Amino acid sequence: MVLAFLASAFIFWKRGREEHYREDQLFDGFLMATVFGLLAARAGYVIFNFATFGFSIIRWVDFLSYPGLSGLFGLIAGGWYLYRYAGKNRWDGYEILDFWAIAATTGLIFTSVGAFFDGSGYGYATSLPVGVTFPSLIEPHHPVQLYFFLFYLVLCFYLFWAEYHYRTFEWYRYGKKTAQTGFLISTFIIVAGLANFIFAFFKPPTLTLYGINLDMIVSLAAFVAGVMLLYVRSGRVLPFSAGSKKKRARLRQFQQAEKQPVTQPDSF
Repeated sequence: MVLAFLASAFIFWKRGREEHYREDQLFDGFLMATVFGLLAARAGYVIFNFATFGFSIIRWVDFLSYPGLSGLFGLIAGGWYLYRYAGKNRWDGYEILDFWAIAATTGLIFTSVGAFFDGSGYGYATSLPVGVTFPSLIEPHHPVQLYFFLFYLVLCFYLFWAEYHYRTFEWYRYGKKTAQTGFLISTFIIVAGLANFIFAFFKPPTLTLYGINLDMIVSLAAFVAGVMLLYVRSGRVLPFSAGSKKKRARLRQFQQAEKQPVTQPDSF
């Protein structure tokens, strides 16, 4: 986690400096987003494992005897804080989230490797050659941590590449001369949501409610939200949205104006 923080902080700071943001404000925002994300990740894990923690505040804060974090809550809370922080500083919030998407993906590479060496977060038992026998276990299990590691590694390389090329994508520019920011964070949400949904078949759920696997539901929700965000940031308007209604109203006014007869001025 320390390596993940250092690597992601460096990426975030470097990207912000290249776009001429104030470095002290950048690091302050990233640091507070990290703290906020860790608190939310712990709170989410405690809520969905309340049978283990109960109302004992000591257990809530005892990371050594009762470890556990919900990465999903941490990512959502950290991204939300950065977006609000960018708004207060009159920055482009989606550009800041684009920086954060690359930084978060880089950090997740390290946390995935750390979970593998720690022996936590493994999947179901398997007889496939990829199975790994973790400490205190007898049967080989799916090394889901390595699956995530490979996925985040590929995603990280793609985001680094797309950062300098997505503005040339005609389908994303949607006929405009310049493309809006938000492509990287949208792609991160879409791909991460899809991958987490697929990997949920290979590991026990981390979020459950009355026996329901919430990992799959949340992953699909993230996938849909990412697609909608990418659609909007490309300059399109979602159906049944306020912007769509205004667009249809303008179109009706234009059509009515065309149907009205043109009156000739009175001759002298």
